[in-house]
Formats: sequence, C-alpha cells, structure tokens
Amino acid sequence: MNKLLICGFGYTASILARKFASKDFQIIGTTRDEQKKTLASKFVNIINHRELRSLLKNSKQEITHVMLSAPPSDRGDPFFLDYQNDISKMKTLKWIGYLSATNVYGDYNGEYVNEFSLLKGNTSKGINRIKAENQWTEYCKKEELPLHIFRIAGIYGPERNTYERIKSKKFNHIVKNNQFFSRIYITDLVNVLFASMSKPNPINIYNVADDMPSSMSDVVDFICQRTSCTIPEKISFEDLEKEQQKDSFYSENKRINNRLLKEDLGIILEYPSYREGYEEIIKNDN
Repeated sequence: MNKLLICGFGYTASILARKFASKDFQIIGTTRDEQKKTLASKFVNIINHRELRSLLKNSKQEITHVMLSAPPSDRGDPFFLDYQNDISKMKTLKWIGYLSATNVYGDYNGEYVNEFSLLKGNTSKGINRIKAENQWTEYCKKEELPLHIFRIAGIYGPERNTYERIKSKKFNHIVKNNQFFSRIYITDLVNVLFASMSKPNPINIYNVADDMPSSMSDVVDFICQRTSCTIPEKISFEDLEKEQQKDSFYSENKRINNRLLKEDLGIILEYPSYREGYEEIIKNDN
C-alpha cells in the first residue's frame, strides 16, 4: 500500500484524502492547529508537528509520497525549513509534490504564460512562493529526489466558491476592464495530482488551470443567470485605495496555458471552464 504524507491539511488536502482513500493510499495529514485534528476520519490520520517529527525519525515509516501544501512564509516553505534532511532519508519515496500558485508569474497584462515564462511575482505571496519553489528545486536536484511543482490557479469547488459568497452577501464585486483570471475545479486538481503520482517525471513543473481564463464579472453574471441571486453592486478597481490595489487579487492580469498538463499527463478536464464547474455547484445546492 502507498503511504501519502500531506504537509498542511487544508481544503485541497481534505478533498484529496477522500478521493485517494479508494486508490490504495494510507494518508497522514499534518497541522499546526490542534482543532483540525477533529477532521481525522477513516480517510486520514491527522497529526501535529511533534508527532510528525517522531514519525519521520522512525526508519520503518515507509512513506511513498509527500504533498507539500502549507503556505510559505518570507523564509520559504515551512516544511522544507524544518524537515528537509528527513526527506532525503526516505528510502521508499516515489514522489514529492509542491503545491505552488500562479502568482509566481506576476502581471502579464492579460497575456498567456506557460511553465517557461519569467517569474515576475512581486506581491508578498508571489515572492514567498518563488522562494519556496527554489528551495525545493535546488534541494531535490542535489539529492536526486522526485519533485513535481504545481502552479495552481484559483481553486474552487463545493463549499469554496463565488456562488456561496454571493449567497452569503460576502462577495466584493470588484470590476477591472480587460482583467483575466484562471481557475481550476478541485476535482480536476485532484485528478492532476493522481496522474502525476502515476507518472513521475522529476523535476517537472505543471500549470494547473482550466481552458477558459475569464473575468470575474463573467462568472458572476453566469451564476446570477442560473440562480435567483442578484448581481452584487460593482466596485471599480480604480476606486480602491492604492494599498488595496497593490495587494489585491486584481493587481495581476494573466491567462494560464495548460497545454503541458494535457500533453505530459494525459489530463482530460472534467470541468474545462467555470460554466461546467458552477453548473455542478448550483445543481448540488438544489
């Protein structure tokens, strides 16, 4: 049986754990939040970092896969800083997956970017992601470890989506002309990760996004046309304070090319655009 260690048990990890439990995986998730240990189930054993340290020092832990999904700090990836030496001692390790984000690319004025595009991220989150990517890339090259990096667009799915925020009146409808966003439905992301584990090709980088970059207004309009929701009042990006603009999700404008994902891993997206994704979310809400 494969044994998957997930470092940073959040939204993506919780969905992945349920999917992977049926694929002959034993799953261990880590958290610094003791309250999250209540999420432990038949699918996953959740441990804190003291327990993780004990696990990694056990020569019989037999971990085969490691997924790194904790957000980085200004020092880089927290798991790398604390446990890099333990990773190199894993004799049964087949795959390491670092979950990065497309904010590493920065602003491209709405142009397409691919895995070979220059990393121009200049927000604090983008800079931290670049630092974490570099840490793992350099280390895994030196140690000849099977690293895959996933630059993931905006993740959405059940319980985490624009429809829920519109319904709960918690959505700020910021509008900026000619602004594009890329996104990925959580099911497709999980399928990508599994395909990568089945076809490890270190050291490789994949953009993870659907086929249709679009404006947030397009998504809002689609949701409100399909439901009884009223289109929220629009807020012009230009009306935001300069500091808000600088740190805003809207400060970067790019479209994500996902060609390598399909060619290298053979991925066929179940939700190739926001339309299929939100049709599914709305259907399950009724």
